[in-house]
Amino acid sequence: MVNDGVDDCRTKYFKFIYSDYDIGKQQYIKDLPGCLSPFEKLLQKNRNGSSFIVGDKISFADYNLFQLLQVHLVLTPDCLKDFPLLKAYVSRIASRPRIKAYLDSDEYKSRPINANGKQ
Repeated sequence: MVNDGVDDCRTKYFKFIYSDYDIGKQQYIKDLPGCLSPFEKLLQKNRNGSSFIVGDKISFADYNLFQLLQVHLVLTPDCLKDFPLLKAYVSRIASRPRIKAYLDSDEYKSRPINANGKQ
């Protein structure tokens, strides 16, 4: 269920990036809090945001949400300013040893986020 919510936000992101980027960026950024708010609320319900999105163990939904948040932080670096639990969540996931190593790698840094080069 959580993963479906992530995918709903990702679908909006893809539509924006591949169809509406040039004319819709400001509106997309304006609407983004509506997409992020449900995840902040879920984190609040799960150990006040100190755990993962659906329990005490990391799951596919966490990796999926983390990646979605990462691309949004590139698009608009302050997108999590009103979402302290999501901001801490991203930091917590990014600090996991294997994820940190990947994020620090040249492979990751040189890989485009989207095939059309827009981000």
